[in-house]
Amino acid sequence: MAIATRKSPPISSSLEDYLEAIAEIVEENGHAHTKDIAEKLSVTMPSVTNALQTLHARGLIAYQPHMPVSLTARGAEKAAVIRHRHLAMKKFFQDILKLDEKEADEAACRIEHVIGEKVMSRFIVLAKTIANREDCKALRDFLDQAMPQLCAEDDVDLISLSELPIGKQGVVVHVDENLRALKKFADLGLVRGTLLQMEGHAPFGDLLRVKVMCSSLTLRRKDAAHIWLKQMN
Repeated sequence: MAIATRKSPPISSSLEDYLEAIAEIVEENGHAHTKDIAEKLSVTMPSVTNALQTLHARGLIAYQPHMPVSLTARGAEKAAVIRHRHLAMKKFFQDILKLDEKEADEAACRIEHVIGEKVMSRFIVLAKTIANREDCKALRDFLDQAMPQLCAEDDVDLISLSELPIGKQGVVVHVDENLRALKKFADLGLVRGTLLQMEGHAPFGDLLRVKVMCSSLTLRRKDAAHIWLKQMN
């Protein structure tokens, strides 16, 4: 016979941040005061007070004015889930996507609130698979080489897609606004940050064949001249 489980009602992403901050402060200092929470989250004292009152009403913290804040059993459990999501995503962004620690931490903060447990469990399996399986070594080597090149610096030399040699890859940095059918190309994935590969040129005429993700696109050379790339090594 299936056992019914009682789920806590969801809380906002802002309240999740408060809960996570309280757990981290308690772990570091043994207690969490309103002032510590305000400093950690860079918010005003009245904002902290309002959030703590809401969390207390939800049964997630024990709170009295001018007293240290503590997590209830339910609050500690929920905070642990939030922190687990954050750390798992931060590690993925650092180890797999090769972001620096600050960027990885900020990205994890933004995404941890919108990803569900079902997606999160699959996310963790994917991360562990890429990081640990021997048959993923070639993928890890490619990511080590490719990921740091995906964000072009302002002073990097760019080439147009029309000049990209066959077999070479590039990352879209800029698309001219006067490109004909700009929206159509955007819908096809030709937008800033996209990784492209030149597959070939038509033997006659000015058509180019470009690989975008898993698809091959054909476009005219004069249109490709309006798409600017950072060529990858």
